[in-house]
Amino acid sequence: MQLTHAQALAAIEGGLARARERAVPSCFAVVDGGGNLLAFVADESAMLVCRDLAIGKAYTSLSLRAATSSLTGAVQPGGAFFGLGTAVVGRPLVTFAGGQPLGTPVLGAVGVSGGSLEDDEDISRAMVRAWEAARESG
Repeated sequence: MQLTHAQALAAIEGGLARARERAVPSCFAVVDGGGNLLAFVADESAMLVCRDLAIGKAYTSLSLRAATSSLTGAVQPGGAFFGLGTAVVGRPLVTFAGGQPLGTPVLGAVGVSGGSLEDDEDISRAMVRAWEAARESG
């Protein structure tokens, strides 16, 4: 199975709706199974840095097949993966909340940035739910 453009757009729409509910101007990214950007939207009020962070969170989640929020403790000094954030040259790994893998096996990932870590986590989960609904509806 492959992540489709329509599914990626559905994930973005789910994120936009949840971000509006939370009043958080955000950026939203969806990457395919190869780490390529498939869909992206930036709220016109979102901070400039959110663009790169959203894409980085999606790429990180795909690369490590994990929610980025699950990585935060492991990359801290003394953690099992301390230094991971700087270990990969060329594409930064973003190891805090807001990135979620899509599917099992992983077909792609979403990333969101713009609010608090709690906001980004909640909105990224809404993106996953919207993707799942789009996938099920066919």
